[in-house]
Amino acid sequence: MTAAADNSGRMNAFLGRARALAVGLVIAVAWTFSALFLMPLIRMALLLRAQPRRRELGQTVLRGVFRCVVQLLQKSGVITVTYQGFAPLLAHTGPVILAPNHPALWDAVFILAKVDRAACVLKASLLRNPLLVVGARAAGYIPHEPAHQMLRRCIELLRGGERVLFFPEGTRTCFEQNCVNPLSGGLAVLARNSGAPVWPIYIQTSSGYLGKGWPIWRLPSETIHVRLCAGIPITYPQDQAAAEFLETLRATYLAAGCGHVSIETTKNA
Repeated sequence: MTAAADNSGRMNAFLGRARALAVGLVIAVAWTFSALFLMPLIRMALLLRAQPRRRELGQTVLRGVFRCVVQLLQKSGVITVTYQGFAPLLAHTGPVILAPNHPALWDAVFILAKVDRAACVLKASLLRNPLLVVGARAAGYIPHEPAHQMLRRCIELLRGGERVLFFPEGTRTCFEQNCVNPLSGGLAVLARNSGAPVWPIYIQTSSGYLGKGWPIWRLPSETIHVRLCAGIPITYPQDQAAAEFLETLRATYLAAGCGHVSIETTKNA
């Protein structure tokens, strides 16, 4: 019985990795086609429109792409994704800083598939990637360097009533940092100078896949469960020091159990 169970376990692990590889290849082919052919055509059409409207349409197109990716991953059994408490955020009008923790490389995809129209702050190197550059520029995404230009652009968008997706850890979580890295001072600058509320999003995942130090080709053998929970928005108190504000905010991530943890599948909220 033990040998049979071991063989069954190995077979299930093999099938899980094979499924993940097949889905990854499908997504890679579809994304490559979109990046090289579809997105350039869309961007040409968007150039005929005014800047804010062009940015809005670009973000809507990418949201549709991200939703397709998430649905494919879920239907294939590679992941399950649960959203909790997002109704107030989706109903919110006006500027907001979306501030998720960052356990894995694909966190932005899950958020932008759910939340409509948000400019994402991303690594400057991604805007030089031929498979990402056209879509990211059409959507008005913002390179994280140079930092002063990034902050100025984010504040402009927030003062104009738009949403900005900003990962306050600055990079993916290093789990020796007690599940959440120290938060970037840039978040305090944005919140203080724009007056926009910071809306924390707490992400939990059952796997370290795509986390810091986990290469994309080392495929998981089991279904990955991801849970995203929208917290309570926080406004920067003008009389509070930046370090105190950031530590108070970081405490909410720790209290929510963010990061790579053991979670069970729950029904979408």
